[in-house]
Amino acid sequence: MAKNSFPGFKTGGGILKKLAIALVVVAIIVMVIKSPGESAGVVNDARDGGEGVVDSLITFFRSLRNG
Repeated sequence: MAKNSFPGFKTGGGILKKLAIALVVVAIIVMVIKSPGESAGVVNDARDGGEGVVDSLITFFRSLRNG
């Protein structure tokens, strides 16, 4: 029996799951090749949104601690 290279993660999956992942990867590659500027904008927007969420959580927990 083969060992799982990532403990806790199933490496198997159905053909439909693998096909969906492959389609997403191909779509990302096509998006980057056709419009790299817009792709960079999407990544920057996602990063900024993530930073906003982290800042909000930090503020929330600090408020809980301070009462």
